[in-house]
Amino acid sequence: MSTYSQDEKELYSEWCSKFDLARHRLLAIDRQEGTQEVKRMEIVIDKEISLNTYLKFCESEPDVIVKYCLIDGKIEAYDIPDESHATVQGQLIGIMGSWNNQLIVTGERDVIVNPRSIYRGDINVRPRHFQPQQPQRPQPSRARRHDPNLVVEIGSTESLGHLHRMVVGYFSLQTTIQLYLAIKLFPPRQNNTFALLALLYSRNNPNPTIPIIVKSFGTAPLSVLTQNYLQNTINVPVKIITGVGFGPVPTNPLFNGARGGVPIDMPQNFYIDLFVLQDAYQNALENTF
Repeated sequence: MSTYSQDEKELYSEWCSKFDLARHRLLAIDRQEGTQEVKRMEIVIDKEISLNTYLKFCESEPDVIVKYCLIDGKIEAYDIPDESHATVQGQLIGIMGSWNNQLIVTGERDVIVNPRSIYRGDINVRPRHFQPQQPQRPQPSRARRHDPNLVVEIGSTESLGHLHRMVVGYFSLQTTIQLYLAIKLFPPRQNNTFALLALLYSRNNPNPTIPIIVKSFGTAPLSVLTQNYLQNTINVPVKIITGVGFGPVPTNPLFNGARGGVPIDMPQNFYIDLFVLQDAYQNALENTF
């Protein structure tokens, strides 16, 4: 069991106070589907923080109700796991859990992505019998417990830009991650319609920072600002932006590093029914407002 010095306790208390302020700032945002949903900046809690200091804070099981991570030595708060976020996350865990009994699907886990950054995805998927193909650097136990091949980030208050920037860390040489699925939940519009967006990135893509699949799956089309960001900043070809349907996730990368390789009789793809996620999000909105 970890013990904490008085200085550490005081530092953690200061951080928790800042997290509470960050929560109020995020809650106070008058969310409109525009520039802020695409480019909203994260709230910096502290700077020049080491991996060990950050992980020790996480191991203290702090009472923090905002999403946060360590990025280039900065602790950043960036989202609130509200009802809609939790509902979509739970629905997606259920879908992925039904894919195959040789895959383990879990919720939030810390993963060291570089010497100064630790991310915490909403969902992680890995083979049941996992053997890394290359030895990795020694890592603190909390971050080493999970070596995912697929990680999912679900952004509510979190901006689309922040979701996109996470891909560089997730596909660093220090991780085993092969696929990154980012889902952006846009706020409801005045007519009670809403836009939703799913982006699937692959480490094996010639340019891994450009998603291989982009699906708009809300009850309304993406805003012009969002479309411009996808095309002009992320460099998404217009032709790959498609509508609601079944989103394919390639099977082979999910079993990367699995003992014995890909199990026999596996389909080429597993599927996520985006209509189900759309319905889950709509039900959460109806129960909230």
